[in-house]
Amino acid sequence: MLHSNELSLLSEDKSEQNELNQFIKKYILENPEIIIEAIEIYQKKQNFKVIKKEKNLIKSLSSKILDDKNSYSYGDKNSKTTIVEFVDYNCGYCKRNHNIIMKFLKNNDNVRYIVKELPILGERSILASKVAILIYLVDGPDVYKKFFNFLMTHKNQLTFKILKSFASKAGSTIKDFDNQINIKKVNSVITSNLLLAEKLSINGTPSFIIGNSIIRGFISSEELQEIIDNFRKKQ
Repeated sequence: MLHSNELSLLSEDKSEQNELNQFIKKYILENPEIIIEAIEIYQKKQNFKVIKKEKNLIKSLSSKILDDKNSYSYGDKNSKTTIVEFVDYNCGYCKRNHNIIMKFLKNNDNVRYIVKELPILGERSILASKVAILIYLVDGPDVYKKFFNFLMTHKNQLTFKILKSFASKAGSTIKDFDNQINIKKVNSVITSNLLLAEKLSINGTPSFIIGNSIIRGFISSEELQEIIDNFRKKQ
């Protein structure tokens, strides 16, 4: 049982606490910018955690990202600067980014570029990626590069007929696309890319990996140059 003096002290403590709470509330209302500042500090801490997690993920998955023999690679293989792009051939922003990327690579021959097929926009996307992967596996990178360019600059829907026409124009030697696009090797490439994207929390296209960073969405030429410049400064 509490004595009267102890009860009195508890009452005084509670009164002081209430008074302090009222003072804090009054101070916040009169100085709302401190809330904004606190939120910004919290967001920076959260962003730092996300960035750190992404860096660790990219490092742990580097062989699958950079050394996958089933993904098209263009440019200097020994370059310290690599752009990895996850693409879907029915993605409008991927096609908008295509000219920017190609122009950048033309002016920067010391940059490596890797394409990761990520067909996430439906059956037509899956079909296009299957044809592209098969061409890469059978015909090699030069034919794939031409085919890839045809798809990325095509503005209408991609049908099987158009895909086969583009394959022929690109110089493909494949005659029986109907059966070969469903071979295990082709499906395993798509599955591997989907699993890799899931591990990296990539759920949209275009998405890029440059250095230890993941950039999600469309990148302008100015943004791309700035990202590359910042990356090179840290090397």
